[in-house]
Amino acid sequence: MQSHVDADVIYTPGYVDPSYWANHSISEKTDVYTFGIVLLVFLTGREAVVRNEAGEYEYLKPYVKSHDSDGQVHIIVDPKISMEVGEAEPAHQQLLDFLTLALLCTQDKSEARPEMIDVAKELVRIENCISSG
Repeated sequence: MQSHVDADVIYTPGYVDPSYWANHSISEKTDVYTFGIVLLVFLTGREAVVRNEAGEYEYLKPYVKSHDSDGQVHIIVDPKISMEVGEAEPAHQQLLDFLTLALLCTQDKSEARPEMIDVAKELVRIENCISSG
């Protein structure tokens, strides 16, 4: 069974797996990376890449990681989500779990990323915590 395919890909900036740039091959983990970026977009309400006032591109993942390392998840979460879930500890933990999952999916090395089935299971676990919390 082939684990990757060498291919030229039509892509959207900000969503491309870094390992694609290194070897121009795609795998199931390429989709996991892109899905992780989608999760970060949902969580933050920001686009995957924006152009700042200086005309430079700013990518979402480094922005998130810079705030995640400080434990400042509340700064990166879309204010609409923050208002919806409130400030209770269970909701805060669920946001942290969601962020952790998104960052795990967007690891630079594809072998460090989870399988998509495990991503789906974790999303169900987070949803169940929300439902029961």
